[in-house]
Amino acid sequence: MTEKAKKILRKLKLTKLFGDPQRRDQILRDFNASTLDPVGPLGGNKGEKSLKELNEMQDLETMAGQKGHGG
Repeated sequence: MTEKAKKILRKLKLTKLFGDPQRRDQILRDFNASTLDPVGPLGGNKGEKSLKELNEMQDLETMAGQKGHGG
């Protein structure tokens, strides 16, 4: 368990916040958000290119599934 997780667990135990589901959920959401990498907008046409690649992969997956079912 990371030090950050231990600190949050201690905070939850010390203040007995588990009895308040809304407060507990807020603490867990804050913790989860703090562990995510920051995401920013893609510059230029990178977003469009990424979307096109994802669509192509989905098309290939769909076609492979159809061939596997006699299509």
